[in-house]
Amino acid sequence: MRTALPLLFIAAVYSGGPFYDVFGWGTDWPTWGTLLLIIGIANILCACFDRAEGSPRRLAFWDLVLKLCMIPFYTLIFLYATGIATIMFVIPGLFLAAPFVVVPLLAMSYLLMLATSSYGFAASIRATKRGLLPGSLAALHIALHFFAVADFFSAAVLYLQLRRADKARIASAEASAGAPPQQPTDVQ
Repeated sequence: MRTALPLLFIAAVYSGGPFYDVFGWGTDWPTWGTLLLIIGIANILCACFDRAEGSPRRLAFWDLVLKLCMIPFYTLIFLYATGIATIMFVIPGLFLAAPFVVVPLLAMSYLLMLATSSYGFAASIRATKRGLLPGSLAALHIALHFFAVADFFSAAVLYLQLRRADKARIASAEASAGAPPQQPTDVQ
């Protein structure tokens, strides 16, 4: 489930909606919206309840993968919304309807960004609870996940920090396991 849900989310995002309008394939908007809602909620719940060993790093990994995979989608939505707005402003009288078309598209994109950010939120919180990340840094990562573009860079930095912390923890455990037992030197 931990691997399947993020992959299903990516497949669902690219399975319809704007792709149906632009390229003529995939599911229509209502079906696509319902599919995204169901899989998005399942991903949020998966991120919230994943408490296994190594979960902060795995959650940060999926956060980064989802952010990378969503870049083409956000680019398409931007171009799609810009095209619709341009057409609506060129045709007399349609400019009044532009906010009713463009704003829902942008709101949907933002909600999808927050759904993918749930992995980053959970990774930051778990890493802080396990002592892998200071609380102030976790708060910064969580705050940055609320902003477009900054969320991608925060996801990349968070993953690298947790990867480094895991390597340091493993090296420390190996060093302490391989060290000879300490004998008191001041006892006569």
